[in-house]
Amino acid sequence: MREAVTVLAVVLSGAEALASPQDLSGFGARSPALAGTGATWADDYTAVHANPAGLSRARRRQFTLGYAVAGFELSLGGAHVAADPGRATIIGLTLPVPLRGSLQDRVAVGVGFHTPLAVVVRGRILRPETPQYGTLVDRVQSVAVQLGAGLDLGYGVRVGGGVAALAGLTGSVLVAADATGRASSRIDDQLVASYAPVLGASFERGPFSVALTLRGSLVARFLVTIEARDLGVTIPVLDISGVAQYDPAQAHLEFGYAHGGYTAALAATFKRWGAYPGPVTATTEGSPAPPAAEFVDTVVLRGALERRWALPDGALFALRGGVFLEPTPAPTATAARAHLDNTRLALCAGVGLGAEALGTRVLLDVYVQHHTLFTRTHGDGSRYGGGAVFAGLTLGVTF
Repeated sequence: MREAVTVLAVVLSGAEALASPQDLSGFGARSPALAGTGATWADDYTAVHANPAGLSRARRRQFTLGYAVAGFELSLGGAHVAADPGRATIIGLTLPVPLRGSLQDRVAVGVGFHTPLAVVVRGRILRPETPQYGTLVDRVQSVAVQLGAGLDLGYGVRVGGGVAALAGLTGSVLVAADATGRASSRIDDQLVASYAPVLGASFERGPFSVALTLRGSLVARFLVTIEARDLGVTIPVLDISGVAQYDPAQAHLEFGYAHGGYTAALAATFKRWGAYPGPVTATTEGSPAPPAAEFVDTVVLRGALERRWALPDGALFALRGGVFLEPTPAPTATAARAHLDNTRLALCAGVGLGAEALGTRVLLDVYVQHHTLFTRTHGDGSRYGGGAVFAGLTLGVTF
């Protein structure tokens, strides 16, 4: 019986999943500095998330390595809420496709990876009444993989498409007595991949542009069946199932301006949080159903400005800044449904440095974001909120 309880505790404590951390802060280093925009201007591996159509602007190959960190200062009722910091590597690759004729210099592909250092993937499955920042903290501890391709149709029109990968956990735990009468367990689990499309289009006329990016929902589901046999007590079959992590379907509309060293962007991102099914389901047929999540759809507003200076010998210096406001999709936390989530105001800044020699260009981009969580009041009268900091840098070589 003790073996069964131990196995059950392990399974309930967490499940493996993949999601996209770039949904929190943006992808790469330039986009986070510019408030998660990029649908109108991204032309490298970051376009696989921002807008795959932008890959069609790429004329040279680029390989990028980077490092990102995230830290949290969260509270509930005046007490600190523990939250592990996030650390991850970033890898990006941009490849123009060398076609001839009417497709010359019109097609490129890109791949982007965001990989945590401390763990491969993480998702916590907690009881609904346990206070938790489920849509914020653990999403920085997940691998993100995306790839895409862009096509220049001419006349200022670009289109593109890609895919984001996600994996859920399925498995079983069998606890039974062996030939000696001692309890033993057998665990069998595997990751099952799921995918979501990323589609984009843009139109440019002079210094002005408009772009639309559509992203499908990414759902990290888990299903673990726990069965106990020949232990001298009757234990019902337990189905530990639900959603470990979730990225809602999105529509991102962006207006851009680029001229004379300036790049500006205004954007709105619709997120269909209303389709969120909630983190857990009933464990047995007789178990009461967990309270409904009752999330609502949200619209994130973004604004960003960049100033670039072309220096002698092909050098470059850029200053970047932006802001976005992301409303919370979650209802006010209660004793029965203690999902802690807050509206966030993010202030973003960054610097870009570039140098070129012997036909090779090196780009260093650095960013930092400070997220302020608007304080909310729990159903029991306690208040919860805090802040978060995201920062990182990337080094890209274009050749």
